[in-house]
Amino acid sequence: MKRNLKAPDFCKGEFAAPRRILAILLVLLFSAILLALFPACGKKGPPFLPEKKLAARVEGLTGKWIDGTIRLEGSIKGDDRGQGITGCTVYHAWYPSDQPPCEGCPIKMVVLTEGVQPTILKDRFACDMPVTETEGIWFLEVRLTGRDGAVGPLSARITLQVEN
Repeated sequence: MKRNLKAPDFCKGEFAAPRRILAILLVLLFSAILLALFPACGKKGPPFLPEKKLAARVEGLTGKWIDGTIRLEGSIKGDDRGQGITGCTVYHAWYPSDQPPCEGCPIKMVVLTEGVQPTILKDRFACDMPVTETEGIWFLEVRLTGRDGAVGPLSARITLQVEN
């Protein structure tokens, strides 16, 4: 028994190749739309550990010039005030008195962690910041640090004018 297999009519002739190409393109287009509509599951984000947070922050920050150091004081606010605070980071910028930054201009703050050890009594914060410049304008902010590298929010920025 001999079978006679014939190709269907739409596969014959001069339009057969363009129809196959069109069919392949439609399948690819449909697949691309499905992939775009249904992305892979899982959380999208950078592959880094989240920063540890500390709710304690310094409010009402004030500064005083005392014999070669700047004394910063304020009150500690937040859910975990006074609990687990191991230190602080002071951000500062200094400008000469005759060349202050313009109003609204960005101020590049520098981190100071060495030589700064806070004193914390219940909900009061104090630290002494040794400085080399004696006269000028200081811009200061404080961030409390806790166990395991936890960091709190920045305090409000204060300005301290030091004159001889």
